[in-house]
Amino acid sequence: MDPLKKAATEQWNSTPCGSTDVHQDIQKESLEYFQALRNSRFEVTDTWMKEKIPFHLGKGKKVLEIGFGQGSDLFTWHEAGADCYGIDITPEHFRLAQLHFALNGKKANLQLADAANIPFPSDQFDIVYSNGVLHHTPDIIKCISECHRVLKPGGQMIFSMYRTYSAFHIITKLLVEGILKGKLKTLGYQGLLSTIERGADGIHIKPLVKTYRATQLKHMLSDFSKVEFKVAHFKREHLTKFHRLVPRFAEKYLEPLLGWYLIAYTIK
Repeated sequence: MDPLKKAATEQWNSTPCGSTDVHQDIQKESLEYFQALRNSRFEVTDTWMKEKIPFHLGKGKKVLEIGFGQGSDLFTWHEAGADCYGIDITPEHFRLAQLHFALNGKKANLQLADAANIPFPSDQFDIVYSNGVLHHTPDIIKCISECHRVLKPGGQMIFSMYRTYSAFHIITKLLVEGILKGKLKTLGYQGLLSTIERGADGIHIKPLVKTYRATQLKHMLSDFSKVEFKVAHFKREHLTKFHRLVPRFAEKYLEPLLGWYLIAYTIK
């Protein structure tokens, strides 16, 4: 396996996506655990998803998720009426997502696989979805090409990436942690960015983390007939010690300018 992808599997095998957001008193790998996992995602950490991710479009559609984690998003597509498929390179994610669906008495076609070589025939899916995953891969262009291949003509790819020109990247990570706290010197830029992921220390556990601009992604998405972008996820705490200067109600107005996620909506 590519060393960067190996680092990614080590990261999420040791700290599965979202696992640190569930209260420690809840029994791991129980039905209550997975319910709490999804509640935390949509009601606490990523509330922007309720508005920006059109899960309702999945009704009666064949949906493939790239990087399903513990299955929170894919289960939401299922609840919306989608026929669900998913791939992930992390064995622990694969195991936990299978358990998530099984405990709910539901089924999904889940496979342990790499987005650079999607194990499905061409023109199969109405929607390909990926949230906060592709910015961890060293071969993103190949992955996007594969997503395009497996989409039906007229199908949609919806995915989010970390955004370069965001308050979290520039102020929280680079300015405060990187420069003022000296982590750029001790960890380097890639090491510093890897610590965005919980459980990563930038030295021993160092998954690849990249940020993107809309102009970069638009070039990569040139094979799609239509591409639109939205920006999401700004919290005043991303301004660190200056956050009290911004009232909470102003977050939604600043989000398009300072948000951490760049979401692409495309049509093949």
